[in-house]
Amino acid sequence: MEEERLRRLRLAAQRLTPAAAAADVTAAARAVVGVQAQDVRAAGLALRSRVPGLRRAGVDGSGLIRTWTVRGTVHLIDPSDWPWLQAAVGRRNRARFDIEMRKRGDHDAAAAMLDDLVAVLRDRPLDRAGLLAELAARGHPGLGQRSVNVLMPWAAAQGLVAGLPDGRYRAAEPPAAVDAELALATLARRYLAGYGPAAAADLAWWSGLPLGTARRALAALEDTEAAGELLALPGTLDAAPPPAPGALLLAAFDTTMLGYRSRAPLVAARDDRRILPGGGMLRPAVLIGGLAAGIWSLAARGRRRTVVIDWFRDPAESADLRAEQLSVESFLGP
Repeated sequence: MEEERLRRLRLAAQRLTPAAAAADVTAAARAVVGVQAQDVRAAGLALRSRVPGLRRAGVDGSGLIRTWTVRGTVHLIDPSDWPWLQAAVGRRNRARFDIEMRKRGDHDAAAAMLDDLVAVLRDRPLDRAGLLAELAARGHPGLGQRSVNVLMPWAAAQGLVAGLPDGRYRAAEPPAAVDAELALATLARRYLAGYGPAAAADLAWWSGLPLGTARRALAALEDTEAAGELLALPGTLDAAPPPAPGALLLAAFDTTMLGYRSRAPLVAARDDRRILPGGGMLRPAVLIGGLAAGIWSLAARGRRRTVVIDWFRDPAESADLRAEQLSVESFLGP
């Protein structure tokens, strides 16, 4: 498929073009099966890119939950997606975090505090530091710092806690059981809806599932269209994709940059290390006409934060870009 067409189709699927923008926060989160949320501010900015006029209060009051899903990473998701996501990837996540807790030598201590952990969060939501202080006040020994980093994903993978958009946690009931094969088929369909056209290798990369499992999930969908290795839902490949936005400021860890085995055709190969320099950090990108042209950061000017752009090559200033800068600054507030 021609790169420009693929770029436009994927941006539309991601709700990143004006014509395909999401109506609200829930629709945006559902469209991309959750936004990555280890950085709470970045998660809000990822939703801002998909919901015109969104403000931070709209994220905090949305009812989305923050929990560990695909790739074993924390995402902000629609609660109605939690049961089938847990059925598709939860077992792997629970095994992974259980192994990690055992490696750190604190598994028994963490297990002993689990009932109190849930009880504390049933009383009121707390951030991790506040929760640990409450557990210490109840006489539980402190965990090593590396174990502390695994405690909340370990509890969330068991369905016992769920995060809020502002970074706090609350007690939760484990989600209802869903048939594993049905969950995988749902994962494949929802992935193609929000990321397609894409290949099985892309689904495996995004989900963290083995390639064979990704292929099986896609094979369960009998009505896909194909263009070489790329698959799409019916009507996608023949549709005229809307134009890419003139300028777009993507959040750090945006799903558009994490959803495929390769960031091409949104990022030129020579620029990829500028977006992902290493150490697990994925920088916020500036897209001009759908193609990465720089990265951006925030600078403090008095009480206000302003967007500063580091261009890969020649600056591409425009009215669209200035509107994006003002939108980000307004979302973040003073």
